[in-house]
Amino acid sequence: MADLPARCVIGLGGSGMATVQFLAERQHELLAWDEGKPCPHHTPLAAMAGVTSRFAPLHGPTLAQFREIYLSPGVPRSHPAIQHAIAAGVPVINDIELLFRHSEQAAFVGITGTNGKSTVTTLVGLMLARLPGTTRTGGNLGDAALSLWQADVERYVLELSSFQLESIEGFHPEVAALLNLSDDHLDRYNGLQGYLRAKARIFQRQTQRDRAVINADDPALQPVRDILGHPSAPRVVPFSTQQVIKGGVYVQDGQLLDHRQMTQPAIPIMAIAEMRIQGRCNHANAAAAAAIALEAGASHADVRQVLRDFPGLPHRMAWVRRMDGVTYINDSKGTNVGAVLEAIPSFPEGVVLIAGGKAKKTDFSPLIPLLQKYVRHLILIGTATEEMAAMFQAVVPLQRATSMEDAVQIAQQVAQPGETVLLSPACASFDMFLNFEDRGRRFCQAVEALVAQA
Repeated sequence: MADLPARCVIGLGGSGMATVQFLAERQHELLAWDEGKPCPHHTPLAAMAGVTSRFAPLHGPTLAQFREIYLSPGVPRSHPAIQHAIAAGVPVINDIELLFRHSEQAAFVGITGTNGKSTVTTLVGLMLARLPGTTRTGGNLGDAALSLWQADVERYVLELSSFQLESIEGFHPEVAALLNLSDDHLDRYNGLQGYLRAKARIFQRQTQRDRAVINADDPALQPVRDILGHPSAPRVVPFSTQQVIKGGVYVQDGQLLDHRQMTQPAIPIMAIAEMRIQGRCNHANAAAAAAIALEAGASHADVRQVLRDFPGLPHRMAWVRRMDGVTYINDSKGTNVGAVLEAIPSFPEGVVLIAGGKAKKTDFSPLIPLLQKYVRHLILIGTATEEMAAMFQAVVPLQRATSMEDAVQIAQQVAQPGETVLLSPACASFDMFLNFEDRGRRFCQAVEALVAQA
């Protein structure tokens, strides 16, 4: 083991490969290690100078010999081999931390939360891109963090998952946002409070000169709001769709309002009806994005123009087609209960819901009131079918489907004019599909097949 390089990158997915390339370009010798099998995605490793690759189970005593480890978000820090290295005093960081260390010239905006963070990050990136200087947007969204690096970047806007936040140390965003919290990834965390602690790490390096944007409406975030009330904490900028809140940004009487200057009247930014993205969840996304972007230097005009133009992200409450008076909506990114709780009330005329997939140790019971109020028919797919059927069979008429195509055909048969067929699964996709994007594409293809048959 004496010939081991000083550095090791663990996990060779998108962020891991970007980390290997970043370090190799700076002439660092390293070991690129993954517990899976090599695939075409890993082919470039062979041509990278100073890089040795290994595809085998992680080994704690070996990891303990490195000077620094860069951990991909898909590999939990609780892995016994990683814990062995940590106990030996080896720093275990990630690509977010590495980008921050190499970007002294840049300002950072960090955005996390259970739901809506991709939409909010994209909106903020577009708003700040209207300012002078280069803005790069990515992280858990789109391009891996280190692939964004450029020497002249003025500001980075990063979507950050709880997995990524686990392995930051000095990362210090001038503006950090926590959008919401609901049950998710409980197969990785010891309860909701463990998940919240990981999310709250986004604020750990902030000082009084920084800004913490936080949802004022989400009771699950109260422990974080309490901590942010400390005198040495960053300045809190709340956002809301349910209350007038001086010092923040909120929605009231159909208007998006900036009330950050508490001693002055609220300033109208725009009418909510002017936005292209609609629905209760998107009103909250707009308020959050406005608060973040304004604190990072954007103007009201910047916020207004982006919200007028932005059509939404694929697979997130995305309109697919209207046929025979029925609207089809693709919300495949709704992989947890919290997302579905936000999606369903956006269609008060009635919903035929397609849900299910691979459960993530999820409590589905919070869905019951909304199913009773809005959902006329439930269609279940995936390995969570029987678990969900047992909970909901006395709540709403339901059917089981064997495929996405089968589910869409059933939905067409039961949906009535004026209703919405909504794919919002409350589950992961990996039991039947490659990922949530694949699931959403299959839904869209199945809807288009109905058109072809008509």
